[in-house]
Amino acid sequence: MVPIFILAFAGFALVKFGIAQWRAIWITAANQPLSESLQLAAGIDGAHVCGGDFKTLMNLCNELSPDLKKKSPWLREVSVYYRAVEKLEQAFRMKLPAISKWAKSEMQTCSRYVAVVLDQSLSMSLDRQFATRAD
Repeated sequence: MVPIFILAFAGFALVKFGIAQWRAIWITAANQPLSESLQLAAGIDGAHVCGGDFKTLMNLCNELSPDLKKKSPWLREVSVYYRAVEKLEQAFRMKLPAISKWAKSEMQTCSRYVAVVLDQSLSMSLDRQFATRAD
């Protein structure tokens, strides 16, 4: 019985560590500054990206860089996470405002992450275009 308890505890700790590591990676990326060109293209203020901008940014990803979901690390997972947190926020909006506030913060971070990934993709695409013109 004790070995099963130790195995279960170790498994739980490993999953918890993995989730914390994953969140640290994309939260760090989400804190990167956004270029003026992306802010103009998306019609958002880089300093005030909110959770409601997520769908707009994902649509922009699909329009400007359709294969970005396949190439970009964590974009698909962040999308799934956003949808789950959005449902939590809707479910607890009136009943538990603290959870709703946390969920809105998480949704904002997800939106910011998508904006940064899109910005980096567009910058790399422009760099490639300039490099081919220079040759």
